[in-house]
Amino acid sequence: MTNLLSLFLSSASQGVLWALLAIGVYVTFRILDIADLTAEGSFPLGAGIAAVSITNGYHPLTACLLGFLGGAAAGLVSGLLHTKLKIPALLAGIITMTGLYSVTSRVMGAPNISLLGQPTIFHWVESFGITKDNAVLIVGLLFALIVVCLLVLFLRTETGLAIRATGDNLAMSEANGINTDNMKIIGYMISNGCIALSGSLLAQNNGFADLNSGIGTIVIGLASIIIA
Repeated sequence: MTNLLSLFLSSASQGVLWALLAIGVYVTFRILDIADLTAEGSFPLGAGIAAVSITNGYHPLTACLLGFLGGAAAGLVSGLLHTKLKIPALLAGIITMTGLYSVTSRVMGAPNISLLGQPTIFHWVESFGITKDNAVLIVGLLFALIVVCLLVLFLRTETGLAIRATGDNLAMSEANGINTDNMKIIGYMISNGCIALSGSLLAQNNGFADLNSGIGTIVIGLASIIIA
């Protein structure tokens, strides 16, 4: 029974970190009705930026923020390719995902970066006498709660409602004067920012950032949405 409880706690602590990835995929897939494959590039980009930042002496929270901004920049590229260059969403995501492999490799400077012995956001929570699994669960739940609350508040604003309208009915949104291209770009940026944030936290939890860690992330995100 103890082993079962320990296994459940370990799985749950990992799951709340992956939940941020699911939230990011949800924004494009369900709200904007776009199949965006940029996730497989923005996830390792966030992990790589966070790992490089931490190894260079930045605070883990700052590393997470930089990872989020890196993902948002990746989403901006996909959004511009799709809206301004009129490239189909699926192809735009593939192009960005492929390009991000080189970008992430350049950022990291190596196929993987170890964070062993480096301070992470989980070490700070553990310093209060909390076990590793509990620390990961607490941090993951806190980040997920903050992201969900901010998204709920944002989607109730004028811009948020415009993004939702764009995903529900593109033609009607344009007829009502909504700049649907801008709404799509904002959606792309929020989505990939959340995905990169998930990568930043998982890299700190796993103790390393790997260039190939993004493979299969879109499948995990879509499966999470369908199950939920």
